[in-house]
Amino acid sequence: MTPQRGRSLCMFSVRKTLCVTALSMALAFTTAPANAQDYNTLLDLPEGSTLVSLSATEMVEVEQDLLVATLTFKSENADPKVVQDTINKKMKEALETAQKVDSVKVSTQQYYVHEFNRSSINSRRDMSWRGSQSLQIKGKEADDFLELAGDLQELGLTMNGLSYSLSPEKLEETRNSLLEAALSKLVEKSERTAKALGKSSSEMLQINVDMGGNHYQPPMMRGMAMESMAKAEMSAPVAAPSESQISLTVSAQALLK
Repeated sequence: MTPQRGRSLCMFSVRKTLCVTALSMALAFTTAPANAQDYNTLLDLPEGSTLVSLSATEMVEVEQDLLVATLTFKSENADPKVVQDTINKKMKEALETAQKVDSVKVSTQQYYVHEFNRSSINSRRDMSWRGSQSLQIKGKEADDFLELAGDLQELGLTMNGLSYSLSPEKLEETRNSLLEAALSKLVEKSERTAKALGKSSSEMLQINVDMGGNHYQPPMMRGMAMESMAKAEMSAPVAAPSESQISLTVSAQALLK
């Protein structure tokens, strides 16, 4: 056998081996059983079955139940010690007042003191100090909450914000209810689709849950009592709750047989 003929036979043998190996791999791929969760292509599906993507959405409007207010006390003086002492005493009084109301949660917020120039001329003679600290209150009992807010305003705190929102507890409760309803709707869709396509059963392969968003709607606020502190008495602020729109979507791949 000549060297050239030997090389030709060798090359043919390699090609034949590669072809047989490739064919074996292809047969192994097409005949291997597929798991229920691994239907990535239509070629993986059992004979006579269909893979469909379905989704269902539930939505509801829920009345907001949590009142939140932020009130701030400010002080200004040439002496920073006076500024801080004034703030400390006032905030202590405000905190003690708020803590007497059991249905309201209270927390202190940012405490900030800085030096500033009273005039446009950059002169140390016109330098002074200004400071502020905020208090946040949260509650579900509107009457107690708003009365306390008015008392804090009487103490000299300024209302920076008053709003209704949805409490985490009510949001979670609402989402759980929507999830149950959406899953029930999804199962019904799957069964109806199977029937329409002449299939006898349906199997959910994968379910995804999209919590959607808590679509905030601004609450109505009336009489927030921003009048001058010079008045002897101040009416308590008034607020009315709005509604939050909560939505939840479930989607799935269903195997119809």
